[in-house]
Amino acid sequence: MASASLLTDEIRAWIGREAGPWTIEVTPRDVKRFAVATDDLNPLYFDEEYARKSRYGGLLAPPLFYMAPLTDPVPESQLRPDGLPYEGKFPIPPTPLPRLMDGGTEIEFFTPIRVGDTLTGRSKIVDIYQKDGRTGPLIFVVRETTYTNQRGEIVLVEKGTAILR
Repeated sequence: MASASLLTDEIRAWIGREAGPWTIEVTPRDVKRFAVATDDLNPLYFDEEYARKSRYGGLLAPPLFYMAPLTDPVPESQLRPDGLPYEGKFPIPPTPLPRLMDGGTEIEFFTPIRVGDTLTGRSKIVDIYQKDGRTGPLIFVVRETTYTNQRGEIVLVEKGTAILR
């Protein structure tokens, strides 16, 4: 038996809502910290001479580096019941379902992230829908986030789904 719809007009009105912009500075120290933390020791991220002689002509950041600085540290007392901050870079409508899970991410890369870049992210909700799960109703919030560099070039587009239960 299908659950009654939890998608009110107020929740549906979030489709098209945008968040951002926010910026990420791509510093040598942050790139090194990310690369070491993810055990990706490619010399393109550390060795200036090697990177300069490569086809890229300079130091790069690992492709998923953009994810590292997305969340500012928040005291535990200010987290939601699911352990996530109430406010973040990505808009999530208020729903009667309190727990949020990651439902997957698709990323399309256009140009490498370079040390020294300033990335700007802008996110918008492109769809909201409901499905029934084993334990009850689920609300899916699909967002699309575009990152550009200081030259206005699209670096990557990320399509992510959040699941509320």
